[in-house]
Amino acid sequence: MPVEIERKFLLGAEPDWSHPALRGADVIEYEQIYLKVDGPDQLRIRRGVSRSCTAYRLARLHRLSDGVREVEEKELGGEEYETLRRDRDPSREIISKMRHCFDWRGQFFELDTIRRPASRACFLLELQVESMEQSISLPDFLVIDREVTTDVSFSNAMIALG
Repeated sequence: MPVEIERKFLLGAEPDWSHPALRGADVIEYEQIYLKVDGPDQLRIRRGVSRSCTAYRLARLHRLSDGVREVEEKELGGEEYETLRRDRDPSREIISKMRHCFDWRGQFFELDTIRRPASRACFLLELQVESMEQSISLPDFLVIDREVTTDVSFSNAMIALG
């Protein structure tokens, strides 16, 4: 399975959506659902809508360490997504979020606006890196509260617990 290394930051204020980097961002609206599983891996389905195009994906996620996980993904059809949706883990809420994808100083960022569950609403900035030690430059137009890469309560699976 491919390995994904990601750093994550909690914003301390709503972004200035008029900033050029965000005005020109690709925007994807996600519905993310965790399925029932046995064992330590997570299984999630995701519907993404961007520019009136809809894509469905299934992902198996295996945590290796803080910010590092193996991710195996495959595309789904709409009917398959709806069928899998019935196997939702009842202990987890459906996540609804808007993702703004943008480049900043040669780095590709994803800024998530978590809308649902409402009790966990927040702004999370994510950046995939080659290693946890890689030097990064955070966007200076965003108010970064703190890094939450090692705080499991900010993982999507934990956010889904409400």
